[in-house]
Amino acid sequence: MTKQVKDLQVITDPAQIKVLMEPTRSAIVFKYLIHGPMTVKQLADALGKNPGTILHHIEKLRKARLVIQVRTRKTPTGIIERYYRAVAREFRIGISEMMQADDKDLREFAENRLTAAIRGLSVFGLKIPESEIETAMSLLRPMIERENELSSNLPMRDVSAFERFPESVRNDIVRIVRRLILNEDEQYQKLQKAWHVFLRKHEGGINK
Repeated sequence: MTKQVKDLQVITDPAQIKVLMEPTRSAIVFKYLIHGPMTVKQLADALGKNPGTILHHIEKLRKARLVIQVRTRKTPTGIIERYYRAVAREFRIGISEMMQADDKDLREFAENRLTAAIRGLSVFGLKIPESEIETAMSLLRPMIERENELSSNLPMRDVSAFERFPESVRNDIVRIVRRLILNEDEQYQKLQKAWHVFLRKHEGGINK
């Protein structure tokens, strides 16, 4: 099982993104299956849904290569239970791919998500004027893309040992290694510096 599960997968296929935009499928993946294997019945109980409905969504996720069956177990009554898990412990959406998609809804979703994040910086005293939102997006997008590229290719030499740590510890380990990789990447550092210079022009409360 552990060899099949990636630490991070960046989703760039618009078809996969559309599959995940459905609320029940999104909950199945992000609330449950990124954390570990579960059966259809367990998911149905957790979500308060009919098992048949959950199985339908699982099949959609499997066809989209977002969920895999990792094992089976035969119950004392002879029923075969199938356990499913997300193909990665974390998913990130490829912003550029969404913004260039043929689907108008995907393009709008990606643009709205990015602009909302930029406008939301104001809660930390970093207020970006509406006239500079486009500039902010042009700086933030390539930085996010480079971070996703580097973070999704982290080599893991002992997956089994990693799985034995509690989830909170696994998250800390990955955060430390990602930070190391990003700090050593010249391209990312240049992108980050340009972004930080832009942000510092709009400081109003951060670090004050």
